[in-house]
Amino acid sequence: MKHLYIIRKLLFFIVFLLFANTILFAQKLSESTKVSLITVAPGDELNDAFGHTLLWIYDPANGIDKAYNFGSYTYDTDNFYWKFVRGQLPYQMDYYPLNVFQQYYQKHNRKMTEQVMSLAVAQKQLIYDNLEKTYNNPETRNYMYKFYTDNCSTRIRDALMVACTDSVHLHNIPAMNDSTYRQWMNKCLLRKHHYWAAVGMNAALGTPADKRILQFDACYIPENLMKSMGAARRMSNRRVYYFVKSTQDLFPVMVTDDKPLFLLTPRFWFIALLIFTFYRTYRHWKKRQKGYLFDKILFGLVGVVGWVLMFLWFGTDHGVTNYNMNLLWAFPFHLPIIFWLSQDKTARDFWYGYYFIFVAILIAMGLVFVVQYSFDTIPLVLSLMVRAIYHAAFEREHRMTNTKFRKIIKGRRLEVIHLEHEQSLEE
Repeated sequence: MKHLYIIRKLLFFIVFLLFANTILFAQKLSESTKVSLITVAPGDELNDAFGHTLLWIYDPANGIDKAYNFGSYTYDTDNFYWKFVRGQLPYQMDYYPLNVFQQYYQKHNRKMTEQVMSLAVAQKQLIYDNLEKTYNNPETRNYMYKFYTDNCSTRIRDALMVACTDSVHLHNIPAMNDSTYRQWMNKCLLRKHHYWAAVGMNAALGTPADKRILQFDACYIPENLMKSMGAARRMSNRRVYYFVKSTQDLFPVMVTDDKPLFLLTPRFWFIALLIFTFYRTYRHWKKRQKGYLFDKILFGLVGVVGWVLMFLWFGTDHGVTNYNMNLLWAFPFHLPIIFWLSQDKTARDFWYGYYFIFVAILIAMGLVFVVQYSFDTIPLVLSLMVRAIYHAAFEREHRMTNTKFRKIIKGRRLEVIHLEHEQSLEE
């Protein structure tokens, strides 16, 4: 009986905690509550190039002014940079009054657009309850950020869709269908003139980034979510309404477009590299030289890039850096193989022709892949191909050496025949 009494006490205590938790965190919203989707325009910095999304709950009757944000992280995290590189940095949800975000983004000249959602009171309450429940539980407040599938925009998209169940339908926007994650990323980067970042990120991403997606998945970009919600429809009592009741800009901004000089873009430098490669290759051909020093620098640096891509594939949890086809041209084993080449005519010279034939085939396959998404990288890949083809098929010094060798062998045979003829005459 004593044990039964203790069990009853424990059950009563658990029920009391659950009830207290519900009373503490579940605040009933008034009918004047406003739920708004706040979209922040892209900024000039690389980490701001994709924009940002907030979900604002405003209920003046109950003193609620909470703009929920799913894009926070803290530098105090242990091994912050290492976790960031490996894709293991936990992001977290937080909230502040909207004016805190307004002051910050207005200072940085970033446009903020408010879309007031057309929702029933019960739907507003469900959204608010779910957000509060997520925030008050540390296990759900922190999450592993995924650039394409789980970020500040997709979390808010899901919060709206879950609260409205099947009453909301995304109206089809043809321009937002049949694209890939990578293509949407490139649009954002190139629009803000982040050309070097586009080259680097395209090199780092693997085939998962090339998955064909429809409008729902394209909402990982905040601007796409804003457009999708603006065109969405909601059904209530057999009537169809726009999901967004009204739209307004929260403050004016000055639109600027500071396009960098062409001399500072990767396209200029890679084209210059290609021209220089043609020039050096022609000079090597004319002088019957192999030019291994140039190859050791070029292929050695590309080999370093290849090892970085290998690390991103096998040593990180990003997911989208797996199965990277850029390894076809950024072959990691260039380092150290390229440094084994020697100008000396030794037995090692017989294998390098086959090596460059193999490399030329890999580069050709990688070029087909690169052409599809990164025109700026094409001159770099072509530079590698020029050197590989030169060594594999058009190296003049190597061809002349074989010719001279055949002449020497032929001369020796003539000398032997001539000696035998002289001995027969003496007899």
